[in-house]
This record gives sequence, structure tokens and C-alpha cells, in this order.
Amino acid sequence: MGSLRVDGLLKFLSFFTFCISFSSSLNSDGLSLLALKAAIVKDPTQALISWSDSDSTPCRWAGIICDHTYQRVTSISLCSKNLTGYIPSEIGALSFLMFLDLSQNSFSGPLPHHIATLQNLVHLDISSNNFNGSLPESLSNLTHLTGTLNLSYNAFSGEIPPSFGQFPVMVSLDLRHNNLTGKIPLVGSLLNQGPTAFSGNPYLCGFPLSTPCTEPAAQNPRFLNNPQKPEKDGVSSNGIVENRKVNGGAVTVSVISGFLLWLG
Repeated sequence: MGSLRVDGLLKFLSFFTFCISFSSSLNSDGLSLLALKAAIVKDPTQALISWSDSDSTPCRWAGIICDHTYQRVTSISLCSKNLTGYIPSEIGALSFLMFLDLSQNSFSGPLPHHIATLQNLVHLDISSNNFNGSLPESLSNLTHLTGTLNLSYNAFSGEIPPSFGQFPVMVSLDLRHNNLTGKIPLVGSLLNQGPTAFSGNPYLCGFPLSTPCTEPAAQNPRFLNNPQKPEKDGVSSNGIVENRKVNGGAVTVSVISGFLLWLG
């Protein structure tokens, strides 16, 4: 009886070990992509149906390209798949990734700072989604960007980080149609961008846009050199006060004239 129990236990442990090895056969890049799949709540076209943990690598999955030597993911192209979800932090583990295109979907939420760890990234296009929040300053760490950085047609807000001027001159930057505000930093490669890169942000100002930046009144030299005193209780500094002086003189003259007539 005891030997049967031991036999059963050994069989269970063997099966359990097999299940673990089977489920963990997928390489690390594949696991990172499964985290992306799990973050997608709507996939109406079943674009990710081939993404399965039963594979050893994700290299045959739809939208994925790997390098031939190391079987590591170098490209993710999921443009126009009607996907709804967010980008998980695990995407930062795809250290061989060079091309990322998630444009024309319905991704939302902030852009994870972990994208800045993709040191081999050359092309990043997340345009025409619903991303929001501020532009991560850490994106400037993508020093290998030489193609496109397209963040247009989203809902990013706040100011453009001056660190964006650190991108290489050849990068095609597109920040159109967001909710960005403030003055465009005149630093580095930002000086080489035309107005089109910033259009559609009504609260952006400064070069290369035609919208000048207005200085706050407290910092305006004209205000400091020639301050305008506000009216108080309907009395201006140049009008009624002077009239009071005139009226006071008129009353004095009238009193003196009346006194002289009484003496006469």
C-alpha cells in the first residue's frame, strides 16, 4: 500500500515538472510579449491569436521579426489592428528591439518609462492612439534613434522636455495634435525641426511656430518700468484726484470772495 502511494506521488511530481518545463519553454522575449498580449483587452481582428506560450520562441508570431543568430525580437509591427489596452513595463526587457510600431490603435495610459531602456531602438511610432500624461524625459536615453519618433495624435500634456533636444539631428520628430503647452525649448536638434512637428498644440508657443510666447505681467520689463496703478473705489490717479485739487481751490476762492463782500 505504501509503495502505491510513493508511485502515485512520483507520477504526480513527474507530471508537475513536465508542466512547469512546458509552460516555461518560451524564451524571455516571448514572455515579455505575452505580458503585452495580457495588457490588451480588445483584439477584434484576433491579431494576436498566434501568440502562444506553447512555442519556444515568438519568432513566428504575427507582427514579430527576430534576428537569425540569437532568435531575439527585433521588430514589433501591430499597426492598425484595432487593439485596445496599454503598454506594460515588461516591454523594456526586449533589449534587441529596433522597430516598434503600435500606431493607429486604441492604446491608452501613460507611456512607460521602461521604453527608455530599449537602447537599440531606431524607430518608435505610437501615433493615433489615446496615450496621455507627460512626455517622459527619459526618452532622450534612446540614443540610437535615427529614424522616426512619432508621438502625434494622442493626448500627451505638459511641456516638451528640453532633453528632447538630445535626439540625433536625423530623427524625424512628430508631436502634432496633442495637448502640449509652454515654450518650445530652443536646444539641440529641436532647433532643426520645422513648425509641422509641433502643429495642432494650441498652447505651444515660440520658434518655429508663428505663435509668440507672452510674458507674465510680473516679468514684463514694460510693466516693471511703467507700472499702471489700478483704480481704487472709482478714483484714478490722474483724473479725479486732480479734479479734487481744482474743486478745492474753487471752494477757497468762493469763501474769500464772500468774506470781502460782507466787509464791503
